[in-house]
This record gives sequence, structure tokens and C-alpha cells, in this order.
Amino acid sequence: MNNFLKSGFLLGLGAAVAGKEKVDETIMKLVEKGNMTQAEADTVFDDLFKKGEGKSEEWNEEFRKMARSQLSEWGFVTREELDVVQAQLALLQEEVSSLRNSGLNREIDEAENHMENIPPGFSKDI
Repeated sequence: MNNFLKSGFLLGLGAAVAGKEKVDETIMKLVEKGNMTQAEADTVFDDLFKKGEGKSEEWNEEFRKMARSQLSEWGFVTREELDVVQAQLALLQEEVSSLRNSGLNREIDEAENHMENIPPGFSKDI
């Protein structure tokens, strides 16, 4: 999959560079022939640049969606999902620790209560 994405990216980049070079060449020929002023050429370049930026953002967002979808399909979780699970785990660990401590304290209390009935002369220390 990685080679596929890399090949697709390089293909798109190559096409964009070739297209840009062709557009530059065509516009410069129009300026040289006097069919277009340099100011008009600059405006066309600016417009094309702005459209390219917009399309780039659109492609980036589409790529992000595709990557998220693919990662989800493979069973990966999002950062938000992982954060939720980690928070739940921390709460469960606290609860287990609390239950263990309360249970241990209860057992100690019961053992001490039973030791009150030890006859005189016998040690409570075991």
C-alpha cells in the first residue's frame, strides 16, 4: 500500500509540474506576441496559484479521510478513542486499588477482633 500511495503522489506531482511548465510557456508566448500584457499574465499566474492552493487543501483533506478510513478498517483506533480507554483504565485501576485496600483493612480489623479472645499468657504476635 505504501508503494501505491508513493507512486500515486509522484505521478500527481509529475503531472502538476509538467502542467505548470506548459501553462508558463503558453502564457509567456502570449506575452511575447503581445496578446497579453505582463500584468494580465501576472494576474493569470496568481489566479492559477490560488486555485492550486485550494485544490491542494481539498486533496489533502481527501487523503486524510482516506487514510483514516483505511486505518480504521485495519483496526487502528483514533487518538481520541485511545484517550478515552486510557482514562477508563485509570479509573478502573483506582477502583480496584480502593477495593483491595478496603478489603485488606476489613480483614485486619477482623483478625484484630478475634485476637481479643486470646487467653492471657499467649502472644498476639504470630
